[in-house]
Amino acid sequence: MRAPTVAGLLVLVVAALTIGGVWLFGGNDADGAMSGEDPTATTAVEGPQAQIALTSNMYASPSRTSDLVAVVPEARTVRITGRTDDSSWLRVIYPVTSTLEGWIAEPNFVAGSLPDLAEVPDVASVAQGGASGEGGLLDEPALPDLSVSSADVAGSGLLTVRITNLGRTSFDGAVTVRVTTAEGEIVASLDADLSASPLGPGRSAAVNTGFTVTQTGLFIVEVDPTNEVEESSEFNNAKRVLLVGTGGSEVPAPTETPADGEGGTGGGGESGGNG
Repeated sequence: MRAPTVAGLLVLVVAALTIGGVWLFGGNDADGAMSGEDPTATTAVEGPQAQIALTSNMYASPSRTSDLVAVVPEARTVRITGRTDDSSWLRVIYPVTSTLEGWIAEPNFVAGSLPDLAEVPDVASVAQGGASGEGGLLDEPALPDLSVSSADVAGSGLLTVRITNLGRTSFDGAVTVRVTTAEGEIVASLDADLSASPLGPGRSAAVNTGFTVTQTGLFIVEVDPTNEVEESSEFNNAKRVLLVGTGGSEVPAPTETPADGEGGTGGGGESGGNG
């Protein structure tokens, strides 16, 4: 009688281990499925995307004569948010997780990567305003239009940003000015209060960012980056510039030449070069 009892106990132990293994692996599978969903949820980008076929200029409006917003390298992915009525220009966001928005000509895209453009909203009338000569802006309320006209580095390395009002009425409030690296890292953000000295149409104001540029590189300077100010155009708020830092990185000229240069100011590439 003793041997069958031991054998029976062994059978029960094996059965228990088998059931426990099923629960263990089943639980791990469930946990894995759940953990696999979270990264996707946090990195998901809304809206259609497409690939650039060749290095392309991204403009503030659907015209090659408008301000240059950024240069998108070949094979990069952009997010599409709108188009002109004939789909010859597409409004995009690049990088796809940023707020930097502009226009790229449709032939510059990989054709097979484009979504159904009929389902992309036609926003040409908003972007071009009265450019068609059929009223346009005359039917819109008079609004300010804030734009970054230049970014200049002083001999000390301090960055000054010049804001210009391209709109039809004055701006007399506070507006955020933000500076990020080309990779998207925010290096400066401040609120510029212009209420004491309103910025009239066509007038500019210099804003001291308090940021010292120590390394040379590409930066994105934005005014009203989160569109808190109601403007006649939201597509010219950002400007990509090459800033020469006091450290002189990537510049073949001598690195330590303070104050003895040409006027004591460093350069902000594109500052004034785009009209």
